[in-house]
Amino acid sequence: MYKHLVVAVDGSDTSFNALKHAAELARGNDAKLTLVHVANPAEYMALAPEFLQHDSYEAAAVAQGNEVLNAAEESARALGVSDINKHLLVANKGAREMAQELVDYADKNGAELLVLGTHGRSGLMHLLMGSFAETVMRQSHLPLLIIRSKGEDAADEPAP
Repeated sequence: MYKHLVVAVDGSDTSFNALKHAAELARGNDAKLTLVHVANPAEYMALAPEFLQHDSYEAAAVAQGNEVLNAAEESARALGVSDINKHLLVANKGAREMAQELVDYADKNGAELLVLGTHGRSGLMHLLMGSFAETVMRQSHLPLLIIRSKGEDAADEPAP
């Protein structure tokens, strides 16, 4: 069915849940699984520079992104996937650019399915925070598998 899946990982329980689904599909279809993290240096700008352990906000975002990717790879291997790639993207402008970077990467690298988690926010939280999954959905022509957060149940499972 699918021979190349791209899954977005960010270290959250929600992305771990999406990773589990993607790993099951990859294992069952003997498919390649590419783990993608989109680092956003702007998220680190809320930290005072003296708390930053790296030379720049981008270095901090890249270091954290690599930690997330390594943990996700370890989890995917534990879930029985053997053909795993990792890729780190950097987006400096915000959620729309982050989503476009992910979609472009998946397109250019022959992905057949894009997998990501969503918190399923609604109402005021959706208005304030937006939805990364919704933005990806609007920008991608690839089939999407969007895994909704389990809510409180997600806290019972370790993040990658």
